[in-house]
Amino acid sequence: MTKIKAEAADAGKRIDKFLQEKLQDFSRTDIQKLISAAQVFLLGKAVSKNLKVEEGMEFEILSLPQKEASALEPEAIPLDIVYEDDDMVVLNKPRNLVVHPGNGVHRGTLAAGLLHHFKENLSSVNGALRPGIVHRLDKDTAGLMVVAKNDFSHRHLAAQLETRSLSRVYHALVWGIPRDLEGLVDAPMARDPRNRLKMNVVSGGKEARTHFQVKETFQFCSLVRLKLETGRTHQIRVHMRYMGNPVVGDAQYDGRETCLQRVPPLIRDGAATLLEMNPSQYLQAVKIELIHPRTGKRLAFEVPHEPVFQKALDFLRAGYASEIPDAEMVFFKSYDAKMRYEEPEEEEEMISLEEMVPRKERLTRAERFVKKKERLARKKELEQEKMLKKAVREAIKRGEDPDKIVLPGHEPTME
Repeated sequence: MTKIKAEAADAGKRIDKFLQEKLQDFSRTDIQKLISAAQVFLLGKAVSKNLKVEEGMEFEILSLPQKEASALEPEAIPLDIVYEDDDMVVLNKPRNLVVHPGNGVHRGTLAAGLLHHFKENLSSVNGALRPGIVHRLDKDTAGLMVVAKNDFSHRHLAAQLETRSLSRVYHALVWGIPRDLEGLVDAPMARDPRNRLKMNVVSGGKEARTHFQVKETFQFCSLVRLKLETGRTHQIRVHMRYMGNPVVGDAQYDGRETCLQRVPPLIRDGAATLLEMNPSQYLQAVKIELIHPRTGKRLAFEVPHEPVFQKALDFLRAGYASEIPDAEMVFFKSYDAKMRYEEPEEEEEMISLEEMVPRKERLTRAERFVKKKERLARKKELEQEKMLKKAVREAIKRGEDPDKIVLPGHEPTME
């Protein structure tokens, strides 16, 4: 058992951040797993993940995270290294390369290539399956990544990601032309309630902010510069779809056939050719800026467009250039609101099986007879009302006094 006491400087911090600062050999994810597994106690009770620390609190940790044994085998995967020193590496990841094992992928990852090239000279903060990995890029997204060679550098770089002093710039081809040529998408994100394999803009999700600027326009798409302020999974792809301008080629977020059918017929062949040139999305991390963990100097690295991206731009500039945005190009704006903004599903209150399927009460023969009698009486009453209304209308037409009308069957009896 490990005991940790909060000092005055720790007051107001969230429990996972507080513990991660005290247990620097473990990642925030490791700490969050401990809390979820009820391994962190305060005054004899397991703490919640949202607990705010107060001075004097003493926490008991029943067991520390166990570092997973490495099942990662080094592989001779070529790396495009842009910068390297004793603390970090900046590399240009190609598309179609998974960063680390997971989701059924065990071989052919960037992590295995790093292990081959740098052997033991990589940070272990994120575990044996993610040596040196500080942040990641999607499999089909090419571009710049930073890798930590030791735990000190890893924590420093991770802190920069959290405080947003490490910035990343992307270029993307998106369908259509955004309504605003420059702006900020500030839309929270979480797992899509209807498809757990996808992300979506969800009210109450985690903060997600993406700055965008249209750099060049074409007849059916635009080249956009994007700068991440936060780093959520699939953030750019989800935010562009949310704007109504999905990333060209992004099959997961409506960036292929769904948008191709919205392109006017006269230029649809060009859009189809653009998709055929690249089986995945046109998205690349072209620039990264960071503070060197040891020297404190601010460094910036930039790479040109990858060949398939540059070939697509040459194709568009040659045949589909459009210097002035077309005000009538609104064929990507017709997404239904529910497609573009998902509300979280409310948790249903637990109910018993008997409440779900209420027992049907059977009436007795006498009760059924009474109900039948009431129905017949009501039916007769309605028929009488209908007849009376008709007789009143006819009397008025004849000039007679409607108050003196007596329906058949209701004449006064003679004594």
